[in-house]
Amino acid sequence: MAMNNAEIIVCVADDLGLRVWLERSLENTWPIEFVAASDLTRVIRLVEATGSHLVFVATDDGQPEQSLRVVSALVKSHPELNVVTLARRVTQDQLLKTMRAGARDCFLSDSDGEELRNQVKVLLSQDRAANDQQLPRSRRKGPVVNLLTGVSAIVDTRFAAQSLAYAAAQRRPGERILAIDTAASDRHVFYQDSSNRLTLDDLLNSSDTLDESLVNTALDEVVPGMRILGARLPSEKLTDDWNADLFIAFSQLLGMFDYIVVNVAPTVADHWVRVVGLQATRLVMVIHPIVEQAHLAKEALQRWQPELAGDCERFLLVDGFEDKIPPGLGQLEAAVGIRAIGTLPLDWPNRLLAKNAGIPIHQLPRRTAYGKALENLLRRADERLSVENGHPQRTRRLLKRA
Repeated sequence: MAMNNAEIIVCVADDLGLRVWLERSLENTWPIEFVAASDLTRVIRLVEATGSHLVFVATDDGQPEQSLRVVSALVKSHPELNVVTLARRVTQDQLLKTMRAGARDCFLSDSDGEELRNQVKVLLSQDRAANDQQLPRSRRKGPVVNLLTGVSAIVDTRFAAQSLAYAAAQRRPGERILAIDTAASDRHVFYQDSSNRLTLDDLLNSSDTLDESLVNTALDEVVPGMRILGARLPSEKLTDDWNADLFIAFSQLLGMFDYIVVNVAPTVADHWVRVVGLQATRLVMVIHPIVEQAHLAKEALQRWQPELAGDCERFLLVDGFEDKIPPGLGQLEAAVGIRAIGTLPLDWPNRLLAKNAGIPIHQLPRRTAYGKALENLLRRADERLSVENGHPQRTRRLLKRA
């Protein structure tokens, strides 16, 4: 009989025979949720939804690298998970590779059912004891991940993301900040000359070598604590394999930084949100005060809704806003369907000077309206985050501004 309130086990398998064998071997002692290996995002989402602490990943002799990607992605996104591979047969080389990817064990399909159930009990009991001392997975502290994107190439999310990252570095001394530019060119990351010897494409091709030593050596520290990374990828690389590699590399970067800002170009927004949306703390939709963009933004947010974590904050940021020219901020909020975190003035002379000089706008010799507005919206965003993370003493000030 099935146990009441039993742990849910997730099994990533395309092989129907392995699915049937696992169900029979476990004898309904634990409920099992099956998912195909081809959709890594769905795999991660199912683990999140079920709160599972044990995941089986079936190996496919025809596509051995696929199971390794799944194992690696699961372990890097949730280090506390017990990930075990299932196989009809296994070589020493395959076993070594799965262990290096993070699997804790490998069960063969000719294993004795009673022995398998006992091993599962041990894995779950060890995991329960460790997790009793921790917060639920969704409440654990991690880096703040900001995705800035738009629905039109004429909206300069690149400058907004760069400016946000620099402002965050000022507000968060001692923290490690990473700014990623998906619209980078060979010479420029954001609006700065880049001498980086490392791009995101390099990381995807060699994620095994990605560690803090590599990051510290290969990424420029543009100001104390802040580094920038170019992430422009050709369209032919936007495949399921690329999505898996991106998730793995991004998960590794999450463990090295406290605050991450990603400029997500509209041309790759669907791919990026699909892959890393679950890891985003907030999604900032940047538009001009143009009705057409507001409608497109609403459509994009509706399309991305299933890809974002339930506690991901969604904010509207209106760039080039003019107070006396309609539509007003409230009308834009209603059209897009989310609340605005703030507005940015056009302030074109100062923007142009900062872009061409290759410096953040707050380092200009004069105080700017753009810089002041950016500081205000960043403060409001951080105060909202503080309230969500259990700092209710700031709630009263926050509600007065909202």
